Amino acid sequence: MRQLAELLFWWAASMGIWLITLSSMSLPEVSIAAASGLPCAVAAVAARKAVGGSWPPRPAWLRWAAPLPVAVVADGVRVLGRAAGVLVGRRIEEGEIRPVQLPRERPAPQRQSREAMAVALTNASPGTVVFDLDDDSGQMLLHALGSGAPSMEEAVAE
Repeated sequence: MRQLAELLFWWAASMGIWLITLSSMSLPEVSIAAASGLPCAVAAVAARKAVGGSWPPRPAWLRWAAPLPVAVVADGVRVLGRAAGVLVGRRIEEGEIRPVQLPRERPAPQRQSREAMAVALTNASPGTVVFDLDDDSGQMLLHALGSGAPSMEEAVAE
């Protein structure tokens, strides 16, 4: 039953990703999304099994998503401002590489789940990208174009 629920989740997620990229929905597009979403869902379940992953999320982690919409808009403005500066020939700062220490949780599945969620939410903001996560120390290394509120890396490090 749990595998069926996981399969349905990934199928819905795959379909959703397809459908949000459309400018308008039609029956053929929805049919293609449903048909192509099923092999993606099967692959996702098989991949999780192959790596032995079990990433149970905690409901408390949903609070990390609260600042995400504002962070996306704020970082989007920063990124577009930098792009406009490049177009007019201004020198643009390159950003910075900085470490963010994530709390260490036990047992390992909860720690891995927290780290996966932290990386996904931090990468969702256009001004930051995580390019390394040390499994031993829990330190996330990211590149940030700038700083300002709200900061996704601060939210996930709580």
